[in-house]
Amino acid sequence: MAIDTSGCGMTGRPDGIRLHRVGEEDWRSHRDLRLQMLLDTPDAFWTAYDDVADRTEADWRQAVRGVAHLQARDAVGTALGTVGILAEAYAADIPLAEDEVNLIAMYVVPHARGQGIGRLLLTGATELTRRLGRRRIVLEVTSSNAAAIGLYERLGFGFTGRSTPHPRRADLAEREMELRA
Repeated sequence: MAIDTSGCGMTGRPDGIRLHRVGEEDWRSHRDLRLQMLLDTPDAFWTAYDDVADRTEADWRQAVRGVAHLQARDAVGTALGTVGILAEAYAADIPLAEDEVNLIAMYVVPHARGQGIGRLLLTGATELTRRLGRRRIVLEVTSSNAAAIGLYERLGFGFTGRSTPHPRRADLAEREMELRA
């Protein structure tokens, strides 16, 4: 499936659910999903709700720049899920090879889970990775997130053997997974 990189939506399924490339004008839906994910599944993300809850419109617009965010939206435009595709290292001590992208902030709203939204987002992220000329997708998943691990494994991701401590919980780890696009 092709991704419309101009930011306009495209119908991806017969039920009208489509992928949308997020632009600055989508800062509200990006903000709303981000805050919802941090409240709903705080252990799944490095960022904590309190770190971003008081951001301004300008901050949220800036957050959309530099990262290719995709949203799955229903037929009326309601965001059902999101994933970010980062083509540059987000920290000096976590390098990213020239042929890699890092998937970040993968989330599906609770009422849309189990409906193929995660698969649609990851299929779109894989296609966008190829369009960027990259061949390897890496992500980190919290060791306790069995549902996400299962989805990633069903789509061909495998563990690399690398892990890092969770930023807030000593009993959890962030496990790296990869997929060759």
